[in-house]
Amino acid sequence: MLRISILIFASLLFVRCANIVNPTGGPKDTTVPKVLLSYPRNGQTNYKGNSITLTMDEYIADNQIASKILVSPTINGLYTVRVKKDILKLTWKDTLKENTTYTFNFIDGIKDLTEGNSIRSYSVTFSTGKDLDSNSLDAVIKSQPGEQLNPNYKILLFDKTDSILTLLRKTPEYVGILNDSGKIKMNFLKEKDYTALALNDINKNNKWDKAEPLGIKNTTIKNSITEEFNVQPTKLDTAKLISTNSLNKYVNLLFSKGLQKINIKDTNGTYLLAQESSRKYYIQNQYNLEDSTKIQIEYVDSMGINGAIEKTIKFKSIDIQKDKDSIINIKNIDRKYVLSPKLDSIQFSVDKLINDFELNIVAPKNISYTLTNHYTYFVIKFSGQKELDSIKINIPYKSLNSINKEYNKEFNQTIVTGEEKDFGNLHFILKTESPNYIAYFENQQNTIVYTSKNKPVNNIKNLMPGEYKLFVHVDSNNDGIWNAFDPVNNIPAEPIYYFKEKLIIRPNWDLEDIQMIF
Repeated sequence: MLRISILIFASLLFVRCANIVNPTGGPKDTTVPKVLLSYPRNGQTNYKGNSITLTMDEYIADNQIASKILVSPTINGLYTVRVKKDILKLTWKDTLKENTTYTFNFIDGIKDLTEGNSIRSYSVTFSTGKDLDSNSLDAVIKSQPGEQLNPNYKILLFDKTDSILTLLRKTPEYVGILNDSGKIKMNFLKEKDYTALALNDINKNNKWDKAEPLGIKNTTIKNSITEEFNVQPTKLDTAKLISTNSLNKYVNLLFSKGLQKINIKDTNGTYLLAQESSRKYYIQNQYNLEDSTKIQIEYVDSMGINGAIEKTIKFKSIDIQKDKDSIINIKNIDRKYVLSPKLDSIQFSVDKLINDFELNIVAPKNISYTLTNHYTYFVIKFSGQKELDSIKINIPYKSLNSINKEYNKEFNQTIVTGEEKDFGNLHFILKTESPNYIAYFENQQNTIVYTSKNKPVNNIKNLMPGEYKLFVHVDSNNDGIWNAFDPVNNIPAEPIYYFKEKLIIRPNWDLEDIQMIF
């Protein structure tokens, strides 16, 4: 009896410790599903049905296939997809046009059930007439210099038109998408004249919206043709004032996109303007207004579009506390304590909007400086400093004043001039037939450290070591700002050219033989 009990107990332990697991071993399945049978078959003519049935070589998943189907020419209404084991059936309600070739592209919607391997851009093409349309378009989209080719680039084909704005949010006749080689191949097109839009379809709705960069061409598609497109930001998407928020003694203004220039005024005068970012600004009640006021905002946005907005605002009534809130705090923005020899600058931020200040600078006689007030920060630009020169900056107590009579505590900081061996130099040449252009040299913090206008030979001394970008804006209209593509008047965007690679500045090193031809 004892022996039987032990055997039963051991058996129970064995059962409780057992786990059911999938078999291991063998390579992972990376094979995509294959279509064994298609109805209608690819290339079929005189098809009058309203469905496509595919039989696969393995079970497939219901991968929201209906939302991933692209039909050219486009048809109205929704698609219904049913998946049962290895069979997929797609149906639609819209009546197809007579004598028309249709292509149903499943993009990457067909996936196997086990590993999720998907077929890339599988399509079924048939004709409702006796012949297949045999014309094609090979589209090459050239990305902007310095930018990667965007996977959302598409070609939309419409009946030819001279009124571009009528195509906004209009359903195109044909839609082409990027293939794995970075090109757009559109087959089985009708022979006729088209207006072709190349665009970055940001919201992926297969339509052109105002905010989407664009390229336009009128073209005749007959047999097989190749076209190149430049996709550019357009002037149609103007900046909008999204919100005005009265907070404490400020009114914050938020725009829909970045601005290059801005000016705000009312009947009392122009407001001191503080910038938090290219989209966010704020003003204070510098005219001590107790009632609402209508401000006029004039701006140039990031696309080079001039605009004007009127807005009624009201400042909150705030009692200024003469303790902690009255103190203006000063901060070295970049924690910069070493200057480059000969020419350099340093920035200090303040947490109040200042309109008046004084400071004392103790420095060797060879050093000169200029001071620029940007209301929420100020810049001291030094020139003439030599290696190891020491500079003392003193901002006396109550020498910074805000429009609300706030003030600062005494601030002291000592900075030194570094040795030239700790910095690098750059020499570059620009070759162009363009009469007006602006060169920019930008560091890793996206700060422009150098600009020049219409200057073919450039020398930059004593750069901080690091990675930089060199680019040039061709200022076609010589207005000093970048202008986007105007599709209505067919005025192209002002070109921006990037040097082919990032530039590495090293200590005690001269980077030469840099040449840009544009």
